[in-house]
Amino acid sequence: MNLVSGVQMGEVLNHIAAKIPAAAVDLQRSVMLHKLMLAGTLFTAIVVAAPVQATVIRFQTTSGNIDVRLFDALTPLSIANFQNYATSNRYDATFIHRVPQNPTGGTSNFVVQGGGFKLNNSIFSATGITTDAPIGDEFNVSNLRGALSFAKNAQGATSQWFFNVGNNSFLDAQDFTAFGRVVGNGMTVVDAINNLTTANASVAENGQGEDFDEIPVYNISKVVSQNDIRNDDAVIVQDVRTLNIPAGDYNFDGKVDGADLTVWKADFGSNAKSAADGNGNGVVDGEDMLIWQRTLGQNFGTPAASSVPEPAAASLAAVAALALLRRRRR
Repeated sequence: MNLVSGVQMGEVLNHIAAKIPAAAVDLQRSVMLHKLMLAGTLFTAIVVAAPVQATVIRFQTTSGNIDVRLFDALTPLSIANFQNYATSNRYDATFIHRVPQNPTGGTSNFVVQGGGFKLNNSIFSATGITTDAPIGDEFNVSNLRGALSFAKNAQGATSQWFFNVGNNSFLDAQDFTAFGRVVGNGMTVVDAINNLTTANASVAENGQGEDFDEIPVYNISKVVSQNDIRNDDAVIVQDVRTLNIPAGDYNFDGKVDGADLTVWKADFGSNAKSAADGNGNGVVDGEDMLIWQRTLGQNFGTPAASSVPEPAAASLAAVAALALLRRRRR
């Protein structure tokens, strides 16, 4: 596997499968799951310290909601950094400022990046948000499709983040920290943003770190006509907040029941799916089943939100700044 959190249970069974019949492999998997569940039943009473609960946060954007399971146990410094910006509302009203394009036109299916700037209803009035001191790397999980990672510069990461649209494992060598993973239907929204036409607004760059030559917009003809990108043209991140759901709610319906255990069983051993990663350690394991067991029966109702060099693809060529906003050919 490309992720660095260890050998998956499925890989072990694949090795065994070469020597024993498939039916026996299925039986062994069932026995392992049964033992984990039995262990949880026998020893729950003597467990004193509950596992870390992984946070689920929601990006409310003008293109739709994107829910992300954070890796609280795996990247605690990155989570604290992200939450400092989210809880102080600094991400509110920021815009998606970068969707890299191919030199010949069209999206590169690389990243969707934001978290750095507010549009203020004109690209010529855009300003950077107030940032905290940079943090160091916490690389543990590969930058594969669906991972939420921090952009950074030589000093470290501050506020800017990006959704990995493609499998960008080449970023791992530079220790870009993936600190969460999109869950549910969130990648449908990310893909929709990724497929928007982009406008080159490099002429409006007047501050440190501004990179406005690949801004996704809803109506490129309107943007070109008015020679500006306004709030209703761009993808605005309206709000970033924590979802108020029980720790063992793995299908995000606000309650912990048998359906959540079904999700856990289906994803057991995976380090590429995070819906049932209840402690945010990057893999769905037995500890996540214990979290489900401890919270079984909890019902919070309908979930509600409570209160740099950038990564560069080797295949992307530099785009010359234009005097005016220009349509990107797709």
